[in-house]
Amino acid sequence: MIIFKRISVFLTIFVLLGLCACSSSDGVSQEGDVWFIENSHLKVTIQPTGVLNVYDKKGNREWQQVASKEKKIENVSEVSTADKWAIAFETEVNNYPFLIKLSLPKASADLEIEADMENRDTPIEDIPFFDPFLLDSEHCSIAVADFCNGHLYPADLHPFPYKRYTTALLDMPWIGVCDAKEGHGYEIILDTSDDAFFDMIPVKVGKREIVLPKAGWISSKKRFGYARRLLCHFVSDGGYVALAKYYRTYAQKRGLIVPFSEKVKKNPNLTRLFGAVDVWGQQSVEFAKEAKKAGVEKMIMNGNSTPEELKSINELGYLTSCYDAYQDVFQVEADGKIDSGHEYLPDNIVLKDDSTRMLAWCTWDGHQSMKRCPVFWERTAKLVIPEVLSKYPFLCRFIDVTTAEDLYECYDERHPLTRAEKRELGVRLFDYIRSQGLVVGGEHGRWWAVPVIDYVEGMMSGGTDNYAWDAPYLRPPMNKDGNKWEQYETLGMNPQYRVPLWELVFHDCVVSTWYWGDANDFLTLADPKFTDMKNCYNILYGTIPLLWANEETGGAGPSKPGSWVANRELFLETYRNVCKLHEVIAGQEMTVHEFLTLDGMVQRTCFADGTEVVVNFGESVYEATVGGKRYQLPQYGFAVKGPRIEQSRALIDGQIVTNIHTNTYNFQDFKQCNN
Repeated sequence: MIIFKRISVFLTIFVLLGLCACSSSDGVSQEGDVWFIENSHLKVTIQPTGVLNVYDKKGNREWQQVASKEKKIENVSEVSTADKWAIAFETEVNNYPFLIKLSLPKASADLEIEADMENRDTPIEDIPFFDPFLLDSEHCSIAVADFCNGHLYPADLHPFPYKRYTTALLDMPWIGVCDAKEGHGYEIILDTSDDAFFDMIPVKVGKREIVLPKAGWISSKKRFGYARRLLCHFVSDGGYVALAKYYRTYAQKRGLIVPFSEKVKKNPNLTRLFGAVDVWGQQSVEFAKEAKKAGVEKMIMNGNSTPEELKSINELGYLTSCYDAYQDVFQVEADGKIDSGHEYLPDNIVLKDDSTRMLAWCTWDGHQSMKRCPVFWERTAKLVIPEVLSKYPFLCRFIDVTTAEDLYECYDERHPLTRAEKRELGVRLFDYIRSQGLVVGGEHGRWWAVPVIDYVEGMMSGGTDNYAWDAPYLRPPMNKDGNKWEQYETLGMNPQYRVPLWELVFHDCVVSTWYWGDANDFLTLADPKFTDMKNCYNILYGTIPLLWANEETGGAGPSKPGSWVANRELFLETYRNVCKLHEVIAGQEMTVHEFLTLDGMVQRTCFADGTEVVVNFGESVYEATVGGKRYQLPQYGFAVKGPRIEQSRALIDGQIVTNIHTNTYNFQDFKQCNN
């Protein structure tokens, strides 16, 4: 937005006088060079330097914008509409001339900002645009879904994990700032997020230095291109949960909240997903029958098999699925056939702005692929999928890469592409696959894919930059040798920093699980505690596990057996403890998440049907009351009570007792406590 400067003490007094003078009525008003917009929730003061102050009436709190530079606003005028109070003015940002509109909807705590240029063909570089509002609190925290279900970082965390959040790193296009103790805060939502970023700028607060999010714009095909919009929403309490819930409301208005209650009407096979364990490494009918006999009622089975075996597996109630990807391709072979992994090179490869073709995945043995232009994704899927389904009765398809990679442009005049068009082509690809009667899975999750995707692998994991091993090549670590384990444990898995922002918004729309190179059973040799920890995250978040059932292999696959082979009881325990809960709450909105202890190691979630979950990640035993019952929860213990399930892992007479009870399932297990 405008580049701002701190207001003087004199000007602050002037603003407060202005607030008193103009606080009696809604609308747009002016006192000298100072302008005001007011509704029943907020009063916004616009200084002649462009600095904003926002007074939250419900919370009785004034938010002052952190100022970077002094700029002058000119030609200010009222441009209110029937449903919004608004003013417009001209200013410069980074020497670019902008037309700015500030709006207050007449019945919300939103401040809407639109930035435009008279000449949208103006070439631009990155423009840091909208300065954050200051939160002077020792509990100031940053809420962000940064290639992860969600984090709540202390704003004074040093070093902060990222200096800039680009489109590639944001699973939802917003960042929140809140007082983690008192609950007041705000979020900045990038309404036009395809060509945008957040810089985490350092701000001095007394003797402390914190970071706050500053929104900015990047070029669209090297030009400004179109009007850019963002909004700030303010909350007086509720913290990161209230911010996530507001984004859900925002998303719902834009058609992004499509719950399973609606999706299942179009594809009844979705019910096979609810309570399933996502399994890689085996798709034989022998394995399927053995798993069924062992009590695994629901499963996504990924792999290849004969048509007859697939039919038999489907009859067992499982989701038969196979891997597919349309981005990373090699040259067509002698037959000239285009398929998922082969394309005409270099003609149909993304052309970058530097006139080079975009490289993609490099295989474990050194073969370099290239990036097929998204213009050709749907065309290729239409060539591949009907042919497969005519022979193989798959019920599901896993689409790698599409929802995990960044948005990018293509400069080839034969198939040009903006980032927005690239996103829309991703939606079209998934929508076509769903039209074939398939349940659709993808790698990681993005807000824009929610209406057309059913489950995402990787959303439970803690961010790709945090792996301490070569996770993309599926090489499980044998020990904790490596220089990123502390980072993985602190930023990737630490309960103190993780919060389920994605689930608070989309739990009833999309099923989440772990990345296949960070599966529930992937780190058993390096440190077996991670399996217990991941199971507890699944239970707390109401999500599903991912497990391996492979024999030991070399090459590109996992180099050790999956837990089905190496430790079957661990496989079955994970399935029981996690999946029976998910089966009954898959279609329920997550309504509550909270920390029950100061160290963040005991957490609670609630779901729309009344199901309550408490999990203890900490080493100390925690006494929890859930559903009117008291439980002694050891580390990685849990207690769950809902209308259709009651389960716990708790201490009873020196033993760790696991109980799981639903209308159709009963299980009890006793283990001696080691403490």
